Amino acid sequence: MSLAACSDDSLGASEGGSAATYDEPLYMLMSQVYVEDDRSVYLVPMASLEDDDVALEDGREHSGVANFEAIGGRLLVSSGESPTITEYRISDAFEWEQGATISFAEFPLEDNANFFYQYLVDDRHMYMPFDGYKRIVWDPTSLELGEVMDDTMLEPEQGGLELEPAGNRSGIRYDGPVMMPFFYHDEDWFQFAPSSYIAVYDPETHREDKLIEAPCPGLAVASQDEDGNTYFSTWDYGPLRALYELGPAPCAVRVTPDLELDDAFTTDFRAWTGGRYVMNFYYARDGYGFAAVLHDERLGYDLDAAEIPEGLFDDIWDDTHWRLWKIDLANETAEPFEQVDVSSFGWSIVKLDGRTFMTVPFDDGNRTRFYELDADGDVTLHMEVPGDASVIRVR
Repeated sequence: MSLAACSDDSLGASEGGSAATYDEPLYMLMSQVYVEDDRSVYLVPMASLEDDDVALEDGREHSGVANFEAIGGRLLVSSGESPTITEYRISDAFEWEQGATISFAEFPLEDNANFFYQYLVDDRHMYMPFDGYKRIVWDPTSLELGEVMDDTMLEPEQGGLELEPAGNRSGIRYDGPVMMPFFYHDEDWFQFAPSSYIAVYDPETHREDKLIEAPCPGLAVASQDEDGNTYFSTWDYGPLRALYELGPAPCAVRVTPDLELDDAFTTDFRAWTGGRYVMNFYYARDGYGFAAVLHDERLGYDLDAAEIPEGLFDDIWDDTHWRLWKIDLANETAEPFEQVDVSSFGWSIVKLDGRTFMTVPFDDGNRTRFYELDADGDVTLHMEVPGDASVIRVR
């Protein structure tokens, strides 16, 4: 498939002078395509989730680590090359109308204004964390900067480890108080504090209401069940230190709708997976979720060695060592999910229009498969696209 795409940010004019309309549903697929040590992001509009024959050349190309969000029927795109966010309106005929741009150049952002880190409170308020515990409250509708909040009970460092905002990897949107996870790590991202912290922010005052200590390292992935429980799972802290009994196991915690840690739930799932380490847990639906499980028997290293073999630092992340498992929370059981014939540590869940999709990148992130989940926990392959891809609804 050709990956050539228009990267011109000029407005798409209506053909023949006809007036553009903005009435039909609009979805946007984002695909990251890796070329050597660089990447480009393609944004491809879709009229329906049933548009399963998606061609990247029908979209627009953005350099670097661009990212997107949908607010009030508009598409917001964070630049991969500068700390800016630009709004677009896209017509029913997929004509792009560029609007205003907001700049965050006055703030020390390490990854531009990437939506990966941000939390949408409502159409007029969004949080962008920076400089550890600080956060910018800005308006994604008017594209105006608001308050800079620096109130926190978090310490800048802990035992020589630096504070890190975990970001919003799963793109979760809270209906009420926002929960943002933080953790501590060394400069090599190898040693982590055994606990993470979940800051709870009031959606009206935007102040930090409370801090929840969660006994799991590197919590970053958030998902919610039908009862309003929120699950946080380890992502950034790998199982390497745990394999050699040098650190805690990756695990997951559950926070109740009352914003209290459910002490009865906190688990590393190893009792359900034959002793294998579990990461990247997402709640899916109907009492079950999925997770990436490390099959350490595939590593080919001496796990009883006195020191960690140097090659294992990188090799442990190879997709061939991980499998997707289905996690049955009600029965406290787990089993390999054989219906998905490719595996990836970086899989995720996307919920759109009451439907649940599993996205599984494979081939070193060069392709992604979208599977739709039904109420019985079975899947059907919905589509396959180039790159590492995701989908949102714009309007």
